[in-house]
Amino acid sequence: MSKQYKKLQRKLHPQKNESKQPEKPVGKDYVLIAVIAFLIVMLVSMGGYMDKLNLSMYILLLISMCCTYAQRHFKLSENTEIYVMRAGQASIGLAIALFLVSLYYQFIA
Repeated sequence: MSKQYKKLQRKLHPQKNESKQPEKPVGKDYVLIAVIAFLIVMLVSMGGYMDKLNLSMYILLLISMCCTYAQRHFKLSENTEIYVMRAGQASIGLAIALFLVSLYYQFIA
């Protein structure tokens, strides 16, 4: 009888902590920070020697990496997280397209 009463109580008044899973802690992402730092150093030191195509490609890569870092480590609302994710995906897509154009100009044209 007590087992049935406990089941009925769980159905009528579910506990909040049972349905919610604890969030896993986010790692430090040292590789991502190193890539961002490398891109910043490269843009600062070599920015004057690059043509506009390569400079814009590296800037888009930096934007994509910063969006990935922000998405992982900052507490963003759902709408903001969607915009940051789309911005990161769009910038990496454009960077890949510029890389392919750069390859075309260097080896084919």
